[in-house]
Amino acid sequence: MVQKRIFEALKYVALGGFSFWAPDVLLHWLRGYQFSGLDVRILTVLLPITTALVVAIVWKRYPKKENRRLGALFALLGIWLFGPLMMSIGWTFSGGGFSKPDWHFVLIGTSFFPAATFMASTYDGTLGALLLTTALLPFLSILCSLIDRRRLREGAAAPNPPAN
Repeated sequence: MVQKRIFEALKYVALGGFSFWAPDVLLHWLRGYQFSGLDVRILTVLLPITTALVVAIVWKRYPKKENRRLGALFALLGIWLFGPLMMSIGWTFSGGGFSKPDWHFVLIGTSFFPAATFMASTYDGTLGALLLTTALLPFLSILCSLIDRRRLREGAAAPNPPAN
């Protein structure tokens, strides 16, 4: 039972980290040295939406509702924990990160991940997305519950088709 809960928590940590940072790495890969203010605005909108959609899809696929808020919090932990590593990967495409084999930032940044992720996201252009996701993701479970209740109500209110 404990192992199952630990696995569930780790799943959300990985899910949150990957769903938030993968589009950032992809955009850095596509844009390279041409990364600009427009890209920052795109990431500010794209990253929270992508993360919320991925988490909501997992919840839809596995409809265990008692752990949704906790799952969202573990996803947030993953976003903040994997920030230094994923930003270093993204920076590699513009001459930073792993283009110079230096693991110091990743190791130290992951050790002090809240401060390092916050600070590095200002350089990465993802601070707005990080703060927006951090503020809104814990409330995603409430939004999903409201949507589920509305669907149940609409389904109960729909008239039954006449039998032939």
